[in-house]
Amino acid sequence: MKKLIIAEKPSLARNIASALNVRVNKEGYMENEKYIVSWAFGHLFKLRDIDGYVGEKRKWSEVKLPFFPEKFEFDLKNDLGIKKQYKILKNLINSKEVDEIVNAGDADREGQIIVDIIINAIKTDKKIKRLWLPEQTEETIRKAINNLKDNFRYKNLYNEGLARTYMDWLMGINLTRYISLKANILFPVGRVLIPVIKYIYDRDLTIKNFIPEKYFTVESETMCNGTLLKLVCDKKYSLLELEKAKSYSYELNRNKGIVKDITEKEIILNPPKLFSLSKLQSKLSKENKISFAKSLEIIQKLYEKGFITYPRTNTEYLAEEEKDKVKELIKLYSDYELEFKDNKKIFDSSKIESHSAVMPTLKIPDMNSLNLEEKIIFETIRNRFISNFLKEQTIVNQTEIEIAVRNEIFNLKGKSVKQKGFLKHENQKIDNKLPYFEISQEIDIDFKVVDKLTVSPKKVTEENLSNYLKNPFRKEKKQEDEDDTQEYREIMKGVEIGTEATRTGIIENAKKYGYITSEKQNFSITEKGIRLIELLDLLHINLYAEKTVEFSMLQKDICNNRKNISDIIEKTKSELQNIINQDVEVEKFEKEMEVIGKCPKCNSNIYENSKSYYCSNYKNGCKTSLWKEASYFGQKIKVNKDNAKKLLSGEQVVFKIKSKSGKEYNAHFGIEINGDYLNLQRKDFIKIEK
Repeated sequence: MKKLIIAEKPSLARNIASALNVRVNKEGYMENEKYIVSWAFGHLFKLRDIDGYVGEKRKWSEVKLPFFPEKFEFDLKNDLGIKKQYKILKNLINSKEVDEIVNAGDADREGQIIVDIIINAIKTDKKIKRLWLPEQTEETIRKAINNLKDNFRYKNLYNEGLARTYMDWLMGINLTRYISLKANILFPVGRVLIPVIKYIYDRDLTIKNFIPEKYFTVESETMCNGTLLKLVCDKKYSLLELEKAKSYSYELNRNKGIVKDITEKEIILNPPKLFSLSKLQSKLSKENKISFAKSLEIIQKLYEKGFITYPRTNTEYLAEEEKDKVKELIKLYSDYELEFKDNKKIFDSSKIESHSAVMPTLKIPDMNSLNLEEKIIFETIRNRFISNFLKEQTIVNQTEIEIAVRNEIFNLKGKSVKQKGFLKHENQKIDNKLPYFEISQEIDIDFKVVDKLTVSPKKVTEENLSNYLKNPFRKEKKQEDEDDTQEYREIMKGVEIGTEATRTGIIENAKKYGYITSEKQNFSITEKGIRLIELLDLLHINLYAEKTVEFSMLQKDICNNRKNISDIIEKTKSELQNIINQDVEVEKFEKEMEVIGKCPKCNSNIYENSKSYYCSNYKNGCKTSLWKEASYFGQKIKVNKDNAKKLLSGEQVVFKIKSKSGKEYNAHFGIEINGDYLNLQRKDFIKIEK
C-alpha cells in the first residue's frame, strides 16, 4: 500500500518527490514503491457564482439583493488543465493501492483549504494526514514525512479558511453588485480592498487640502573646529511675530555660546530583529526599490528552491524549539564568527502564531546561479541572521553636549562607531560626529531669522501601507528595540487588515481595478478611487479599518475555537442586510473618459483601459493601440499615462533598459506605427554611471 501526497502546486510536489526518491513520472503524478506524489494548481475549486444558484444567467438587476445561498457550494474551475488534474487526483484517491492521503498544501490557512476542499469533494473514508513544512529542504521534508499529524488537528485552521472564503464571497458579490447598479458603472469591492483605498484616499485628500504656512525660526550656523555647528531655537514664530524673532536673534547675538556640560558614554547596539514577510518587503522596497509584488514573487522562489524558511510569516521571532536548528546554521556560517545567543530578543514562542521569522536554511545557494534581485533578497535575509548571531558586539560612542546662549539651552547629540559588529552587514548609518569641545569653552554664534514653510504630508509608500495594514491603530514605534509585546498580542487577536500572505495581492487588485496608481513605490488615489469612497459614504457602507478588523478578529476566534463558522456568516449577513435595506439613491455615475492623446492614424481620441491605450474609433475599424506593458527585445517596459501622453504628442520619453551584459541604460524612445500597434522605437541612449 502507498501514501498519496497531494501538494498545493507542482513545484512543491517536485521537491517532495526528490526528497523521498520518487522518480517514476506518470501523467499528473510521480511514484515509487512507497509514495505517490501528485499536485493541485493552487485552488482547483471556486465558490459558485449567483448564476449557479439561481439556475440561469441573469442580469444583475434581476437578482434581489442581498443574496444569501442556503448552502455554500464549490464548483471545479472551468479550465481543461484543472479538470484533467482533478480527474487524476480522484482516481488516485480512490485507488486500491492508496491507503493513506497526505495533505501537503502550503503550511498556512490557504494551503490547508486548497487540498482539503479537493479531498472533501471526492469523499473518502481513508486516513488523512498533514505534512507541515516550515521549509522545503530535503532533510526537513524527510523528517516531516516521518512525523505526520492527523489532518483533523488542523480542522480549526480549515474552518477559519472557509469562514474567510464565505465572508469575502458574501461581501464581494453583494456589495459589488449593489454599488455598481447604484452607480451605473462596475465597482469591484471587497472587505479588505476598501480599507486600502480609503487609507490612500485620506492621505491624498490631506495633501490636496494642505496649505503651506510660512513661519520663522531663529538659527545659528558657524564653523567650529572645522565642523559646521548648527543651533536651532525651539520656538516657531508666526508671520505676525517677525519683529519679535529679529529682536530675539539680536539679543542672543550679544552673547557667546558656553559649553555647560559634556556627557560621553559607550552603548551597545542590538541588531534589528529577524524578518517577518512585511518587514522584509518594506526593507527591500525602501532600500532596493523592489516592489512588494516583485519581492514576494522572488521570496516565494527562494523558498521553493529550499534556500529560505517559510516566508509568509507575521513574526520576527524564532520558536524555542528551533535552537538546535539555529546552532547547525551557525556552524554552516562559521566564516562569519558567529555564536549562539539564547535570548528573548530572538527566541520567543509566545510571539509566534504558526511560523517563525524568515531565515536561511542549511541549503546554501550557488550565488552565481541567482539573478541580481534574487541575490539581493537572499543576502538581505542571510545578513539579518548573521547580524543577530555575530560574536562581535556593535559599540557606539555617544556624546551629548549642552550649550547655553543667554537663557536658551541647546542639546547636541552625536554618535561615532567604535566597533562595527552587525553594521558590517546592515545598511544602517550611525556616524554623526560633533566638534571637539571642553567644559566652559566659549563658542562663536551667528543667529539669524530663517524663513520656513510647513511641509505637506508625504504620499503613502509601500512601507507605510504595509505597516498600516499590519496594525491600523498602532502608532509608529520610535525605536527598533522598543517592547513589542502588546503589538504581538494584537496580532494574535486578529487586529490586522488582510494577512502577510494576502496583502500584496490586495494592493495589486486595487491597482488592477483602477482605484489607485503607484509610481516609484508611492501610491495615489485615482478619480475612480475617489468616486468609490464617496459612494461608500453616500450609501452608508462602513467597511473601513474598524469594521474590517472586527471581522478579522472573528476569524481568529474561529481558529481558536471560540466561535464557529455560522457566527461569522450571520454577522456578515446582518451587516449586508442593514446596508442594502437603506436603499439610498445616488446619482448615476456617467464615466468621463480622459483623453490620453490623438490617434496617429485617424486623429480620433485615445483612451485608457486596463491593458492599453486604445483608439476610440475602434467601432469603425481603427484598432490602433499602445500596450501599457510594451516589449522591447524581450524586455518589458511599463508605459504609464504620463508617458503615453508624451509619446502620443510626439515627444521622446526616457526608459531604463538593460544591455546583454545586464548593465542598465537610459534610452530615449518615441513611437512608430506597426499595423494596429504603436511600438516603442529607440532614438538614442545614455549609460547610467554606477
